[in-house]
Order: sequence, then C-alpha cells, then structure tokens
Amino acid sequence: MAATSSSSGAHVRSTSWSEDVHPLSRAIEDHLLILTRKPESACRKLGVLKNMYEVVEVFLRFQTTKTQKAFKDFEDVSDGFLEVLDICSTIRDVLMQIKEQVRELETSLRRRLIRSNSGGDQEAFLTREIDVYVFKRRALSRTIAKKLKKTEDKMKRKKTKKGDFGDGINVMKKVEETSFTVLVSLLIEVVTTNKSIHNQRSRSGGIGIFSRVFKQKIEETERELECVYKKLLETRVSLLNMLTV
Repeated sequence: MAATSSSSGAHVRSTSWSEDVHPLSRAIEDHLLILTRKPESACRKLGVLKNMYEVVEVFLRFQTTKTQKAFKDFEDVSDGFLEVLDICSTIRDVLMQIKEQVRELETSLRRRLIRSNSGGDQEAFLTREIDVYVFKRRALSRTIAKKLKKTEDKMKRKKTKKGDFGDGINVMKKVEETSFTVLVSLLIEVVTTNKSIHNQRSRSGGIGIFSRVFKQKIEETERELECVYKKLLETRVSLLNMLTV
C-alpha cells in the first residue's frame, strides 16, 4: 500500500515498509544487537537504550492501526510497555533505598571516628555496622527477587503467544522484550551484595572512599535511568495516541 499524507507537514503512516522506514528499522535492529550481544554491564547499556528510543519515536510515526488486527497488535505492545515502565520505576525506587543505606553507613563511619578517640573497639563496631548494611541489602534483594519472578512469568506468557505479526509489530515486540531484559539485568546488578568486598575494604580503611565512589556510581545510574524512563513514557504516549486516532 502506498504511503499517504494529509498535508506536506503531516506524519506519514503506512501499512507496509516505505523507503523511510527501512533505515529506521535497521537502526533499531543495530541497537538491539548491541544490547543483546555486547558484553557490557546493564548500566552501560542505558545510553544505548536511550538512543534506541529516539529512533523508535520516529519509527512509530510510520505505523498504522487502521485495521482491526493492527489495532489489537499495537494494543498488546502498549500493554507490554507497562511492564517495562514498572521495572524502570522499581529500579528508581531501589536506587533511592540503596543511597539511603549508604548514607546510613557513612553516618556509622563518623560514629566510628568518634568512638576511636574514646578507645572503643573499632573492629567490632565496624564489623557490626557492615553486617547491618549487608543484611539490609540482602533483604532488599529477596524482595526484588519475588517481584521479578511474578513480572518475568507474565512476560514469558506474553512471549509464548504466537501470531502473524507485521514488520512494525515484530520490531516493537523486540524493543519491548530487549528493554525488559536489560532493565531486569540492571536491577539485579544494583541489588547484588558481596560481603567479602565490603569487609575487605573496611579492614583496609577504604570503606569511606568506597561508599563515596559507590554513591557517585548510583547517582550516575539514576541520571541515565531517568533519561530512559522519560523515553519510555514518550513511547507509551505515542502508542496510546496511535490507538486513539
């Protein structure tokens, strides 16, 4: 079917690939390959996600929901992005909780300095505070693991649904599934705790430096994640607009 436009400045929508859509599709596929194959941390992949969604935003302008099947397929994609947004929101909340835990640890370190001047048992005090910190991180990990199990099961059920989807739907389903996978990996990264590393750094006197560096890393992740979250919201809004046209 030929592409149509109501005016020279209007967004073009087509039910088949046009010359404009092919490069967009390839660009999205290139981003997906990086996200699925490149051996980088999930945190580093946030920048790739953000760039991909800038292409997705333009790509959606060329899609159509004029047929009943197309409407249903894009409605399904739109619903799937709710799960992606939910995982993204969960990571934001978890990062805030971890930052608070790090601040509490820093407060404990200041108390340690005061006690050291009064002859307190520094080693016992520090070990106890590290144990409290690690316990909180592990409790957070268990809570997140339960939430992930339910969400991943729901996404697996969606993934197993077979259908004769158009090219545009297939691309968006890949975007949705890959985004979900990357964000889940990021969530696992930020809640992982290694007690031996904390203890080693504390005994070498470097826990204060470690906590500051760790907090800086969290804040950097928060900034990148916020950009991705905004892009996800824009994509979700674009999908909803397509369903209401």
